[in-house]
Amino acid sequence: MKKVIPLLCAATIFSAPFSAYAQTAETEPPTEVNQPTEEQPAEVEQVEKLTLEDVIKRGIESNKNLTVLQLNLEASKNELLDTQFDENDVQRDIKDLEDKLDDLKDERKNLEDTASKIMNGQERIAIQNSLDALKDQIQALQLAIKQLETGQIQLQLQEEEAKEGVRLMLTSAYTNILVLEEQMDFTKKTLETAKSNVRKAERMYEFGMVSSEAIRQAKIAQTDLEKQLEELEKNYNQTVATLCFNIGVTYNPAITIEPIEYKAIEVTKPENYSSLIDNTYQVKKAEKNLESAIIARDDAYREYEEDDNVGAEVSKYELEQHDYKVEAAKETILSIKDDIEKTMDQLYRTSGTSYFNYEEALRKLEDVNKDLKVLKTRYKLGVISKHDYESALVKLDQAKLNVYNATVQNYMNQEQIKAFENGYVQ
Repeated sequence: MKKVIPLLCAATIFSAPFSAYAQTAETEPPTEVNQPTEEQPAEVEQVEKLTLEDVIKRGIESNKNLTVLQLNLEASKNELLDTQFDENDVQRDIKDLEDKLDDLKDERKNLEDTASKIMNGQERIAIQNSLDALKDQIQALQLAIKQLETGQIQLQLQEEEAKEGVRLMLTSAYTNILVLEEQMDFTKKTLETAKSNVRKAERMYEFGMVSSEAIRQAKIAQTDLEKQLEELEKNYNQTVATLCFNIGVTYNPAITIEPIEYKAIEVTKPENYSSLIDNTYQVKKAEKNLESAIIARDDAYREYEEDDNVGAEVSKYELEQHDYKVEAAKETILSIKDDIEKTMDQLYRTSGTSYFNYEEALRKLEDVNKDLKVLKTRYKLGVISKHDYESALVKLDQAKLNVYNATVQNYMNQEQIKAFENGYVQ
């Protein structure tokens, strides 16, 4: 019996072009990347500002791997409809042959000569053989339909998983840009202080209070900060350009990235999240793989038993192979669940650490504010200079940046946990 094997297209869910935190990207200049080419003639939209919601929406719509998944899903639906149509055709053929067989049986009752009876019998045998072949074909088509339905669900799960993965990565990329903005602002303020230190060293040198080495060291510190700022700005522009390219909009150096309202929270780890693990896309896909293996195994056993083990198209060796595949699929599910549990244990620990770091950053910010109050009083009394007081303000900016970074880290942990609750595991 010839089996009908459904074609199940597998697609890579997505690539990961985004990083969680600032990294120097070695890419082509964004103005060149986004120029239309013969291979990419589509026009790219120009926008003045982006929000996180807009970025996620555009990113999902323009993700090429998601498009492939959607096309595969449509192809699977069409293949399923074609197979169901074939099954209906065969069912009609079976009905026609059964009616013809009944007519021949009725006709035989009225036959008297032996030759006619022989011809009648031969025709009945031929029809019965055709019926047996059609019934085998029906079984093959029904198996194909089951496999196609399972494959279709697999593609739907891959599509949903891909969307959640894209959402999480775009959120990470977006927050990365906001972190870079904060780092640039802080570096600019620090650079102004460094320039002030150079001017102070030069004045003190004029009065013989410091050596030329003090000026040299102050200028080195200023140069280092200038290079650091230049690198941050380059990294920022490249990161924004990459994001724009990935969501299908034209890169604009003056584009506005709307801030996010972060709120650090302490996430409580569930006592038992086995139901959440069972609801993940990884587990659901593995369960569908098991379902496919069981369908194939049951069909192999059915074919083997129908042939009474004699001249069977399915051998005992093949039956054992199907049994192994079913057991392997079961073990895979257990392994995936175990890996997810370990991953989530680590994520909840990381989330707890990020909230602790956030509280520590807040505490240190409060300490800096207290120290600055004292310095401000001393400055008003003339005990310290304006330069020394303004230099101390850099510590406040640094403390605020630390709080911001800790808040962002906690926020991304929250987003990862939210994704887990939606079925996605990194």
